[in-house]
Amino acid sequence: MTEQKAAFIKVPTDNTDGFQTMPVEPSRRLPDSDMRVELCTEQDAEKIAEGLYLCFPDDWWAKKEPLELRPKENSDRIRIQRMVKRLTPAITDPNHSFIKAVLTSTGEIVGIAGWTRPSNPGVHNMFRRSAIDHYGWKEKMGWTDEEIEEMWSHVSDETWNVQFGKDDEMRREITEEQPHWYLAPLLTWPEYQGRGVGKRLLNWAIEQADANDPPTPMYLESRPSARAVYMHMGFVPCGDYNMLRKGPAVVKGLEAEDEGKNEGDKEKLEGISVEVAEKNTQVDIAG
Repeated sequence: MTEQKAAFIKVPTDNTDGFQTMPVEPSRRLPDSDMRVELCTEQDAEKIAEGLYLCFPDDWWAKKEPLELRPKENSDRIRIQRMVKRLTPAITDPNHSFIKAVLTSTGEIVGIAGWTRPSNPGVHNMFRRSAIDHYGWKEKMGWTDEEIEEMWSHVSDETWNVQFGKDDEMRREITEEQPHWYLAPLLTWPEYQGRGVGKRLLNWAIEQADANDPPTPMYLESRPSARAVYMHMGFVPCGDYNMLRKGPAVVKGLEAEDEGKNEGDKEKLEGISVEVAEKNTQVDIAG
C-alpha cells in the first residue's frame, strides 16, 4: 500500500509572508530504527546551546542579545559558554526534561526538545533570569552574584526576561494553572528538518500525557507559519502564538470553513493519526 502524505491544514498566514509549513513527504522521513530519543545530560549542554544559536534566526537573537551588549571579542564562543552555564541546572532539574533525537548509526544529535513537566512548581519559564531564584539554582550550582551578572550581561532584560514573563502570564491564564506539559524549545538541525525528527520529540511527551485519563494538558508557543504542524498533533490555537492540547485530535483550519459552506457545521476535532512536517518549525520558544 502506498504511504499517504498528511492532509494539508490551511491556517491564516498573516504576518508570515504567506508562508505555511507543508506536510512532510513520506519518502523523506527517517525510519524509526534510524533514530532514538534519549534524555539529555549535562554533557549535552554545549550541543544544545550551539543548536539554539544555529537554528534560531539572527534577527531573533539581535532582539534578545543586542549587538551593543555582546562581548567585543570572541562573541559567539562567549555567548555559547554563557548559555551552557545557564542551561546546565535546567538539564538536571527533576521538573524539566531536555530530550535529544540521536542517529542510531553515528550517535549524532539532530534534534532537541525542552519539556517542563506537569510536576513543575508553578508557571515559570526556565529560560528567565528569575528562574535562578525560583528553582534554587544559585545555591545548587554554587554561583556567586558576579557569575550570574556576567552570564546575563549581554542579554536584553526587556526582550528576554520581561517578554518571557509576559508569556508566562498568558500561559498561566490559558492553562488555568493546571498541571501541564510545556514545550520550549523545539529545534532540529537544518540538514534534518522535514524528516520526522520534531514529531518524535513531540510524541515523547504526548504519549505520556495521553496515558492519563483525562490526558494531561500540553502547552506551547508557535510562530503562525508552523501552526498546522501542531494542529495535526491536537494543539488548538488560543491566540496569535499560543496553543493548548487536551488530548488526541487533529484540529482543522481554514479548510473546515470551506467545507462548512456546503456541509453545514462540522466537528473541528478528529481522532485520527497523521504524519506531519516540521521543516522550518523546530525553532519555537516563548518570546
